[in-house]
Amino acid sequence: MAFGPKKKHSKHRSRQRTSNWMQLTARKLWNRVALNAEGTGLSHFADENGMYKGKQVVAQKTKAKKTTRI
Repeated sequence: MAFGPKKKHSKHRSRQRTSNWMQLTARKLWNRVALNAEGTGLSHFADENGMYKGKQVVAQKTKAKKTTRI
């Protein structure tokens, strides 16, 4: 009666499984956030403009002015 695996799994197999799980989790989170942008999704998520319950909670990114050298 052996409790261990019959053969060793390679590092690539373990890392590939972890990578796929992370991608799936990120896709699920993106879908939850995307639902809230329409106002019909889950609560406690800011929309793409950084608004939450009518208030600005995340600062919007602004482009830095390009400086020229004289």
